Amino acid sequence: MATPLGWSQGGSGSVCLAFDQLRDVIESQEELIQQLRNVRLRQRHAECSKHSPRPSLSQALLQMVLQDENFVSKEEFQAVEKKLVEEKAAHAKTKALLAKEEEKLQFALGEVEVLSKQLEKEKLAFEKALSSVKSRALQETSKKDQLITKCNEISDAFSQKNFTINLGDLEKKVQ
Repeated sequence: MATPLGWSQGGSGSVCLAFDQLRDVIESQEELIQQLRNVRLRQRHAECSKHSPRPSLSQALLQMVLQDENFVSKEEFQAVEKKLVEEKAAHAKTKALLAKEEEKLQFALGEVEVLSKQLEKEKLAFEKALSSVKSRALQETSKKDQLITKCNEISDAFSQKNFTINLGDLEKKVQ
């Protein structure tokens, strides 16, 4: 591995030792990140945050990995945003259409109510007229019966007089 900028090849042993340790730490962190990606990241994050109030180094790395996974590309964001705008426009169109249809429905319901009231009035008028016609028919039937009775009485009386007249004529002829 190359020597970091500003360090000399023949530098002190403590600098090399620090460099080696730093490299080991970085490698172990990369391994940890890889392991964390293979495990349910969200569950571990929830468990870690429940158990300790102050995040450890592994929790901080886990949080960084989660943040990295939560980011989306600009293209994906724009596509989702465009779809959202389209859905909002479709929703507004549907909402306007629904309002228009609701208005038509309310108008139709009002018409039905007016027509129902008018029908009820006409029904009452018809029932009243029918009752009047029935009453008149009953009166006419009663008058007819009375006339028939009178006609029968007159016919009987006429027959009686005819019989009496004919009887008188017979008596005169017989004498």
